[in-house]
Amino acid sequence: MRHGILLLAFLISVSMSASSQAASRDMKAVELVGRATDFFYTHNWRIYHWREDLTFKLKDEKSGKTWRVISREATPHNSWLLGPTYTGLKVDWKSNPRVKIIGVEGIDRTPATFYDRKFSEPLVATAFIVLVETAPDKWQEFYVNNWFHRWGPRADAAIHAAYADKKPPYDMYGWIVGKRAPYSKASAAIVAKYPEAKVFRGFVHATRHNAFGYEIEITHLIGKDPKTRVAKILYGDPKLVPLMDTRAPKKK
Repeated sequence: MRHGILLLAFLISVSMSASSQAASRDMKAVELVGRATDFFYTHNWRIYHWREDLTFKLKDEKSGKTWRVISREATPHNSWLLGPTYTGLKVDWKSNPRVKIIGVEGIDRTPATFYDRKFSEPLVATAFIVLVETAPDKWQEFYVNNWFHRWGPRADAAIHAAYADKKPPYDMYGWIVGKRAPYSKASAAIVAKYPEAKVFRGFVHATRHNAFGYEIEITHLIGKDPKTRVAKILYGDPKLVPLMDTRAPKKK
């Protein structure tokens, strides 16, 4: 019981902190290409689910500057894991492959840390997309962030453009009230039918129908069942929303 209360308090404090940060967030979008060095990956247990993270150094071919690149953290929601997606692409990171990252300058994590690591690089970027060059000028996804919120006027359009008109793993999740792009006309009608919905899943499409230039096509809505008050997928195929791995590690 005490553990549950502490966990609830922790999640509420994180949510409040994230909301406060979102109100003042003004990050800068970045796109970098270079060789990945000092690659680090972790798959670890955190309270009630498994999470994955990565970091590496990248010397940008265009500017010659070296960046520390980190991943966004996992986004658990009830029994679902709303990203990021690790595609399973096999990469020999010891060979220092050529990579392309699209993301934002700074640390887009709550809290704004990466475990207990201290980085010496003055430039840090949070990657939303990590592509690996598997053949000359042929890029394949290794990692894609799926959780969307507002990054600020300098980054929002660029990040939406990177995901626009693409198929999985470029699906997106977000709070119903925290999105930047408006819904398409058809999706707005779907959302109106489910006032209990808190989170959406969908895809970004380019459009000329609004000033922002992008809109969201809804595929799923998640919220509490109005009768049972239990969180469920209110709209869409449940099989398409991945479940968290909640199997605790075996005690040695």
